[in-house]
Amino acid sequence: MEQLEQAKQEALRYVTVRMRTRQEVMQQLCKKGYGADMADAVIGFLEEYHYLDDEAYCRSWIHDRMAFHPCGRQKMAFELAKKIADQQLISQCLEQYFTREAELELAQAAAVKKLQSGRQAVTTEQLSRFLYSRGYSGSIIRAVLQQEAIQEMIDQRQCNNNF
Repeated sequence: MEQLEQAKQEALRYVTVRMRTRQEVMQQLCKKGYGADMADAVIGFLEEYHYLDDEAYCRSWIHDRMAFHPCGRQKMAFELAKKIADQQLISQCLEQYFTREAELELAQAAAVKKLQSGRQAVTTEQLSRFLYSRGYSGSIIRAVLQQEAIQEMIDQRQCNNNF
């Protein structure tokens, strides 16, 4: 019983710093030498008192990522998979809280920022690779590249560099 209380205290210290996921708490407790059964019991305790909620974590993480370090759905899913084992939850949260329209807006903003920075011309292919490296899907990239304003910026940058 005493070991269970120590594990609970360790976990409580860990989750009070910032929001954590089940997977992160499990890894931390295993790292500290507690067995899987003990970690499961502690995770059950933390969930009972609402210290752990993977869905709330996922929702908050997506919101923060969109606001401070925007990227595409693919990159978000990959990064969330490192913290949350439930792929269905990740897909569901991304579908619900990161709409295609929001992703398209972020991709457009990234493209405009890329085109406005630097002195060198940016080709359509380079811009496409840049957006892909940020985790945007092919359909989002195509939608961005088909926009007249983006094409005009690409053409203008290329004309300016030819003189």
